[in-house]
Amino acid sequence: MKKSKMDRLAIKDFMYGGLLELIRNRKYYYHSAVGAGYSHLTDEGKTALAEYMNMVSWKMLEAEEIDLNNRAKEQTLNALKGESK
Repeated sequence: MKKSKMDRLAIKDFMYGGLLELIRNRKYYYHSAVGAGYSHLTDEGKTALAEYMNMVSWKMLEAEEIDLNNRAKEQTLNALKGESK
């Protein structure tokens, strides 16, 4: 059985959702009502963010490779049909 892969849009949603959940947690992010200059990742948040980015980076590159391959196939088919963009 072929393994399904996430597309770029799914990766973007996954990234946004994961980051949002991380910064909503006071254990990982201190949010100050005073302003952005007073808000920051905690030490645990920095570690969690680095681990999250390591985990997601593979999926991002995988989705990019799939997208590039699909575009190359489309261009090849169009060239064979005599179409140009």
